[in-house]
Amino acid sequence: MTHGSPRSRRRPHPRWRTELQGRSGTCTRRRRTPGGLTVKITALTASLSESSTSNRLAQRILDAAAELATEAAPETAPADPQATAPLETEIINLREFSRQLVDSMLTGVPSDELDEVYAKLRTSDAVVLAAPVYNATPIGLLTMFLQLFPEAGLRGIPVLLASTGGTVRHSLAMDQHIRPVIAYLKGLALPTAVFAATDDWGLPEEQTGMRRRIEAAVEELLELTSGSRQGAGNSRGASTSGAHGTSRRVEPVDEFDPNTITPFDQLLGR
Repeated sequence: MTHGSPRSRRRPHPRWRTELQGRSGTCTRRRRTPGGLTVKITALTASLSESSTSNRLAQRILDAAAELATEAAPETAPADPQATAPLETEIINLREFSRQLVDSMLTGVPSDELDEVYAKLRTSDAVVLAAPVYNATPIGLLTMFLQLFPEAGLRGIPVLLASTGGTVRHSLAMDQHIRPVIAYLKGLALPTAVFAATDDWGLPEEQTGMRRRIEAAVEELLELTSGSRQGAGNSRGASTSGAHGTSRRVEPVDEFDPNTITPFDQLLGR
């Protein structure tokens, strides 16, 4: 029986090798603006409408990230604030790609539009996943999208999980269903997830505490993101100290590499 995503059972699409990988097989995420390095956070929502609470929650998370990043930035601002903005954000709604998702799942044929979305996530410094919960399960648009994601496609990228639902009984749905998938894709799911029930949108902040929950998760997200600034422009990997205290890059081990898998005849001692 073959395991893995539908994409893993096909020959890798050539676009992934050209857009997502350099000659060394790694991918750099940060871009340099005239004022320095910028941090890109991409929010992926799986809502059924543009005015859904999931989209609103994703926007609040991005707004909180921009606010906290601005507070942490130096007080002296350049003449052109846009040129040196420390944060670059974008929201992508999977609703616009629902037909491509179904076609790609049923036919196994890659979609140019979906490949662009995967490339944006793969080259982001951090990702926010926001989705509504129906019948104790995140909406199928999100799970279908992640099932088509290339293996280890989120390697080393911090991921903030956010969801909305009618009652707080659905608050652990994203943790139960999506967190293991993020781990399989080698993403870094934050310990703090954000859930917003119907009452969170109608009651005062002092009763719901939604803003405090958002800020707690965003602080974790920015802390993980800023921790990799020293490695900006380098290949993704862990940083360790050498014998003389110098820093060196250690490439992560890919357990799916066929060259590192022990043959069964050796495991059986034949």
